[in-house]
Amino acid sequence: MKTKFIKECDTCWGRGSVLISSAYEHPSHSESDICEDCKGEGTYLDKELINEYIDDVDYMIEGMINRIRITSDAVKDCNRGMLDQLEQKYRNTLHIQARALARLEMYCANLKSYVK
Repeated sequence: MKTKFIKECDTCWGRGSVLISSAYEHPSHSESDICEDCKGEGTYLDKELINEYIDDVDYMIEGMINRIRITSDAVKDCNRGMLDQLEQKYRNTLHIQARALARLEMYCANLKSYVK
């Protein structure tokens, strides 16, 4: 999952080093230094993209919480109306939604760990 957020450094073009002085006649005498932007790795994590994903997942979590509230209210209404079979159906849906919410929260926590 982390690989979709890794970008190639624009300063060194993924090499990890930048050319300080160039000897056109003898390229072996050229001097290079470690790239400051990527710290010599050639790649970096795109934190803006990660933050966009975090915002999207937070929005999905809010939507799932609203769905759980609606389904919970439906379970209560079915219980009051003696609709046992329909109540069981809504209870199963509620369990599925709770698992989906847990997965979304785990995904959001993983994304937030990349930004630190």
